[in-house]
Amino acid sequence: MNIWRLNVQETQLEVCVREKLYAIERPPRNPEIQKGDLLLLQLVSTDARKLGKENARVEYALVFDHYEEDYNGIISNHYWPRARRTWRWILHCNGIITTAPFSLENLNLYHDYAGQTNPKHIKPEDADKILPLILSYGNVEEIGPKVHRVLEESPSREYTLWALLNNNDRIVENSPAEVEWEIVPEAKRIKRNPELPCVLKELYGFRCQVCGFDFKPRYGEPYSETHHVIWMSRGGIDHSNNIVVVCPNHHRIIHHTNPKFDRSELAFIYPNGLHESLQFKDHLKDLTLLKKIEDISITRAQRIGVEIK
Repeated sequence: MNIWRLNVQETQLEVCVREKLYAIERPPRNPEIQKGDLLLLQLVSTDARKLGKENARVEYALVFDHYEEDYNGIISNHYWPRARRTWRWILHCNGIITTAPFSLENLNLYHDYAGQTNPKHIKPEDADKILPLILSYGNVEEIGPKVHRVLEESPSREYTLWALLNNNDRIVENSPAEVEWEIVPEAKRIKRNPELPCVLKELYGFRCQVCGFDFKPRYGEPYSETHHVIWMSRGGIDHSNNIVVVCPNHHRIIHHTNPKFDRSELAFIYPNGLHESLQFKDHLKDLTLLKKIEDISITRAQRIGVEIK
């Protein structure tokens, strides 16, 4: 597996996120891009300065699948009409994942990856420094520790936390494929994002959003779980506005009693009439977005043939 650097303008990034596409003039040789390679989407320096992201030019990576030749420029003109140019080759990717926000020039790499060449191959000795910042790459068990380490080492923990949440949410909101089923050799299953729960737990210091319980003072280790307000089996999606951090007790009683969740009050309403409001709600303050996520979940429920509850 190789890593490549792609320069991208902010206006082009939306297509990369939504369609998982990128366009280049000619494929590289020695090495060639192979299926499964990671393509870092690096904001061009002018856009990074304008957006205040000089230290966060890379926040997404595409997972390469295959090439398509754009003989007459129809594909280029369709997806990037404002570019007023065409490219010969389209890179089709089968996934887009978030990275911890970083800029290549700040990583103390052995080689310089500046310039306009697209794509630019990242040398193996530098790829080893970049892989820990691609949080979803590797074993699922490694993701939580990687998220924690990145946040602890970040010069701005709060910025990194919110960037990870917002970028994950942007993918879900803009890429329909992210809320579909995925096919694995043994079965059809719901696509999961193992990074998002780790980031949310860090946001709340592993405390339960309902009761505030924190395992660490008594047991010496942080622990919490996450609950999808609209269950994924009922149409819910992996978006931060559909997830709450809970202690095991609340997780089990919520599943056992199936309370309604009042999005205007941010409270669970149990069958016996008990109202439990969330004590911590930092990531759930936008009622418009909460309604949007509910609408996406209803659409998904209809598509997969289940009743949303």
